[in-house]
Amino acid sequence: MIQIKGNVKFPITLDPSTWIFDDRKVTVEEMEQGKKTGVAPIKFKDNREWNRDILEGASKPPTLNSEKKFKKQALLEGTFVINMEPFFVNAEPGEDAAVIALSNEETTEEIALTDLTDLYFQFSKEGKRLYQDGMVDAFVYNNGYKQRINHVTAITIK
Repeated sequence: MIQIKGNVKFPITLDPSTWIFDDRKVTVEEMEQGKKTGVAPIKFKDNREWNRDILEGASKPPTLNSEKKFKKQALLEGTFVINMEPFFVNAEPGEDAAVIALSNEETTEEIALTDLTDLYFQFSKEGKRLYQDGMVDAFVYNNGYKQRINHVTAITIK
């Protein structure tokens, strides 16, 4: 578990072990091709379809994207990352916040809050979690890997 804390309205605790089931995850290869999230937007042709889905229940469960896209084998062998922007947006950084400080036992890497859209956490490699304690590796990816930090144990917004 890793907590987003500091200059935020809502401190959030992240559990990277659950991200394997999150539709927003992407493979490293997909990220390198420019895909930021694994979620496809839900589109409705007209209001009747919207109302039918509300009244009768949607025919597609929210995890259907993952069920269709990733077979069991892919989950067991894949290397996955997740874009961190939605998590930090939900924490609501303060208006004067400018930096995300990612720390491990040895060092701290500061990432500009403006680079948030390109901040990824890698939580699995070849179907296994990266570390026994559940921690992650973080990096900024924008046409190449930048500001990489391994074994992130703390996240502070400054």
